[in-house]
Amino acid sequence: MKAAVLYAPYDLRVEEIPKPEVGYGEVLVRMRAVGVCGSDVHFYTTGRCSGFIVKEPFILGHECSGEIVEVGDGVDNVRVGDKVAIEPGFPCGRCYYCKIGRYNLCPDVVFYGAPPIHGAFREYSPAKASFVYRITGDMSFEEAALIEPLAVGMQAVKRSGMDSGSIVAVFGCGPVGLLTLQAALASGASSIIAIDPVEYRVELAEKLGATYTLNPVRINVVDYIDRLTNGMGVDVVFEVSGNPKAFNDALKIVRRGGVLVQVGMFEENVTFDPALIIDKEIDIRGVFRYANVYEQAIRLASSGRIKLKPLITHTFPLDRIREAFDTIVERKGNPVKVIVKP
Repeated sequence: MKAAVLYAPYDLRVEEIPKPEVGYGEVLVRMRAVGVCGSDVHFYTTGRCSGFIVKEPFILGHECSGEIVEVGDGVDNVRVGDKVAIEPGFPCGRCYYCKIGRYNLCPDVVFYGAPPIHGAFREYSPAKASFVYRITGDMSFEEAALIEPLAVGMQAVKRSGMDSGSIVAVFGCGPVGLLTLQAALASGASSIIAIDPVEYRVELAEKLGATYTLNPVRINVVDYIDRLTNGMGVDVVFEVSGNPKAFNDALKIVRRGGVLVQVGMFEENVTFDPALIIDKEIDIRGVFRYANVYEQAIRLASSGRIKLKPLITHTFPLDRIREAFDTIVERKGNPVKVIVKP
């Protein structure tokens, strides 16, 4: 089968590798659509992302959907021909975190595209059957691949504990930010303030339901939100950009007793004033992937309350995967979500 193998930064090669076999409790999925995530781009440009480092030839990709072509022994929840979205992290099922339902924190999780585990930019991939979900109705393979970043947004909203009627701010209107925005609306947010320096992204945020949109290059975010909320601040801030200034602004705009949910990964050290956290009694909650939200994400997207299609701006076949990555790196044609179709 064909696969896209990363050898070094910007050295991504499509080559033939052996087709994988399935084990007990596994299925083999023919990959139909794989989204290019920001973490994939970090690996492509630098060879690393956060604490993960590519040390040998490696297959990226984890936002994926496809059709089942083979089922292993012990599988009874899906069958050959089923159209599925794949939750790409397979926890051990035995550790403390798995037993309390927070399996995203499992120290032995096998996660697509996190070195040394090969990912989804290949024609076929094995998956644990209990972590594939049937897709029905009109949802396309491309849309089904976006269930993974939607799950991140839903995990962020779940971690926030936000109430209906909350005033919410979202820093960063990339795919995860836009999906977090929609998940917050679906959970009862009364208004959303979307913040991003890229104009076409905030325009899309407005189309997807943002009440206010701010470009932080042109508008002082802290002053604007202070005036907008009469000095109160917002109930919940989702920091999805991983930008240190955005994090500091988030501390300033969240109300006293409010919640800051950190979704974006920082690529540099962050300095901030801890007195803001203490004086305002702010809760800061991290988000690491997701747990127990995939089925809800599929239902919300299938119902039309979460819109996935508007985020998909480019599609490429596997043979043109370098062009797909360069489209994001060089921002060709205003990319939001770029999909590769193995």
